[in-house]
Amino acid sequence: MEINNLKEVFLNYFSSLSEREKRVVLIGIPLLVLILYTFAVIVPLETLKGSYDRKKEIVREKFVKLEPEIKEFICLKREIEPVEEKLKRGEKLDVSSYIQSVGRMVGLNIKNVKVMPGEVKNGYERDIVTVTFKEAEINRVARLISVLERGSYYFKADGITVTDYDENGLVSGKVTLFFYRRSSES
Repeated sequence: MEINNLKEVFLNYFSSLSEREKRVVLIGIPLLVLILYTFAVIVPLETLKGSYDRKKEIVREKFVKLEPEIKEFICLKREIEPVEEKLKRGEKLDVSSYIQSVGRMVGLNIKNVKVMPGEVKNGYERDIVTVTFKEAEINRVARLISVLERGSYYFKADGITVTDYDENGLVSGKVTLFFYRRSSES
């Protein structure tokens, strides 16, 4: 009922206006509403859209800059996973027995295997392994090192010392290896 009263008041007011005033009201009010709508709704939305587009471009640029590093990280992760598996597998390994069996497999007469517990760092242990051999062909020693380094456990050769070389081409000496494993303390 109030709407009818408002409508009647507006029509009475509108009929009392001159022709010029009526045109101003008929053109001015819609124009005022359009201007208010533009400044209250459209301009803020365009500003937000522009801000969103700038932020989106910044994120895209950062991603493009980081993409090579991400790819490198993925490649490094693929390289680390097999090493991590070797470290986990070596946790309970009897190093001396394993090296003796690998020595028999490659035809090397191993005199002694000495395992000295090394340092523990970040949950991983590095043991120093000394393998002493006597009167062996140098290629069998090289084969032992190769099989150990490429095997199921993480061995890295540190050095080889030849103490004797006879007329048949046989050598005596020792190989020093590092054996890495996950520490049983972690």
